[in-house]
Amino acid sequence: MRRIKSVVRKEFRQVFRDKPMLALIFGVPIVQLVVLSFAITTDVKHVKLLVADLDETVVSQEIVRAFAHSDRFDVVGQTRDLGRIREDMQGWRAQMGLVIPPGFSADLRRNLKPQIEIMVDGVDGNSAGVAQGYARGILADVGMEYGKSLLDPGKALGLHFVTMEERMWYNLDLSSQQFMIPAIVVVLLTILPMMLSAMGLVREKEIGTLEQLMVTPLKKHELLVGKLIPFLCLTYIELTIVMTVAIALFRIPMNGSFVLLALLASLYLFSTLGLGIFISTVTRSQQQAMFVAWFFMVFMIIMGGVFIPIENMPAGLQKLTYLDPMRYFVSIVRDIFQKGSSLGFLLRDVIPMAAFGLLIFSASVARFQKRVG
Repeated sequence: MRRIKSVVRKEFRQVFRDKPMLALIFGVPIVQLVVLSFAITTDVKHVKLLVADLDETVVSQEIVRAFAHSDRFDVVGQTRDLGRIREDMQGWRAQMGLVIPPGFSADLRRNLKPQIEIMVDGVDGNSAGVAQGYARGILADVGMEYGKSLLDPGKALGLHFVTMEERMWYNLDLSSQQFMIPAIVVVLLTILPMMLSAMGLVREKEIGTLEQLMVTPLKKHELLVGKLIPFLCLTYIELTIVMTVAIALFRIPMNGSFVLLALLASLYLFSTLGLGIFISTVTRSQQQAMFVAWFFMVFMIIMGGVFIPIENMPAGLQKLTYLDPMRYFVSIVRDIFQKGSSLGFLLRDVIPMAAFGLLIFSASVARFQKRVG
């Protein structure tokens, strides 16, 4: 135990002596969290809307007013020339066109089911679909209010209205940050331990101190444990800092247990530290270690459901995601953050993640001891 403590002290001294490394460990993750949280969003707001109100009645003006009062749309102009809608879309001055035909309100009073035309710029298919859904919702609300206003209280006797009330559980404001920030925390918790363990061990080989350590009374497992403990401590410090920033700055509610999250994070770290150890055994320089680590991280992030929902992937790739430990931990962190899930609800992700972690870590340690020997 004394020899392990000596290695731990050496590693901490080496880390805190390296000022750029300290900035990389504690400063860069905070910057990444803030930048990525604002940059990566699935919200669609301020869609440029060009209106062609050919009816010009109280009803049509109420529809235009409903769009203008929503933060989802910005009414950039009105026109009676339908050709201008195409021109403005082509010139990026408008993203959506709303056409209210002449005689709309008269047909509406006669219950002839008049139609409103919506034209959407489909270059960004996802944003176009979301904006179209927002437009449908606004038109449905206006239609419901109009229908109620037409009813005479005397005629309304005996009529019953069915009103739909929507309740969004776990994410009341449908905030994309509440969904994305827990995943970004997982990304940062992947990058740091993998990079630190891979480059730290390779650096020892590169400068020749690993051979010097091997001729000391240190055993192989003592050397490895002594070098990994500082990485674990630094990773938990980073996790604490990043979560504090996420909760304080972005007001992301933490509905679950911090203790449970910390315990499950330790299981995930078996995978990331294990991959870092494996990378150190197949590379000879820190540059090589960095490139190989980035290869693993890009695969894990893309296939882990961080930015692209796994359900949207082709069937073959969905099966491939089961080999990605990040897939399980992203789901776990989101469930703990948003739903406050207990361990019983998380076992379907915890068990395969723990199995992968133990397998990767054990194989990497065995390979490291063989290469060092």
